[in-house]
Amino acid sequence: MAAIICLWVYQHINDDNPRQFDSALPISQLPVSTRIVKHVGGETKIPIKPQRIITLHDATILDPVLALGVKPIGIATYAPEQGVLFRGIHEAQVRNIQQVGSAFQPSLEKILMLKPDLILGREYQKNIYNQLSKFAPTVLVDWGSFNHFQDNLRYIAQVLGKEEKAKYVLNQYQERIQYFKILMGNRLQKIEVSVIGFSGQNIKSLNHDAVFNQVLDDAGVKRLSIQKNQEERFLQLSLEDLNKYDADVLFIINESPDNDTSYLQSPLWQHLKAVKNQQVYIVNQSDWLAGGPLGANKILDDLFKYLVK
Repeated sequence: MAAIICLWVYQHINDDNPRQFDSALPISQLPVSTRIVKHVGGETKIPIKPQRIITLHDATILDPVLALGVKPIGIATYAPEQGVLFRGIHEAQVRNIQQVGSAFQPSLEKILMLKPDLILGREYQKNIYNQLSKFAPTVLVDWGSFNHFQDNLRYIAQVLGKEEKAKYVLNQYQERIQYFKILMGNRLQKIEVSVIGFSGQNIKSLNHDAVFNQVLDDAGVKRLSIQKNQEERFLQLSLEDLNKYDADVLFIINESPDNDTSYLQSPLWQHLKAVKNQQVYIVNQSDWLAGGPLGANKILDDLFKYLVK
């Protein structure tokens, strides 16, 4: 967990009498309190109470920021070409917020024009870190350093000074998890679940880094050992491999932009146990590829919908 060190800095307005200042001065000239944040990009002095935040990733940064009750002034999208702007986030939650390009190619010009006082990015944006830092204090969040989306939320909450709000958000999530377990009862020990991603003819299996797998584990849902023990972030599969991933319940994340479901016609598909028992559920990729508590709760919604009988 990256450490956050508090540092109070007072900007004295009157050098002759530093204890006095004109209350009529603009906010930008009033005393500013800051603290130093250690992150993957180094150490950055940020405002203790930032007012103009830009987030440069949807699932792992924007989601937690919104869940903490903070509304950014600028946001990066996911993949417009796939028809998915924000994973795990309802568009109504980001209405009237300026978009600054995609997380893979944010617009430096748009970011500069918004005059942020804090930019939150991801570790893979190190290549533009120096430029971003000239615009505003910039913190790069290292998603790979966290074992769970909850740890990522706690870190961002520390950066924003919203630790108590994070506790509340996670307590609400845990209450829903416990309610799900109560409703499932003994069925939790009897049902095995598998999750496969489809994108046209590409088939893949994701490991524990995927938040949907974290939610399944939190909820006590049994997963196939081949997926539970998978070390690779994702594995490319073929239709011939699907028999190894057959379970009592099969969730399909359809990532195909044109909703290609040609695989449904394959005899190999029709032979699967979950298909025969009509226990296959196609779920929304914008929800199941989430990275924060808002998206995690949408995944949990589907578990209630499809598993609780």
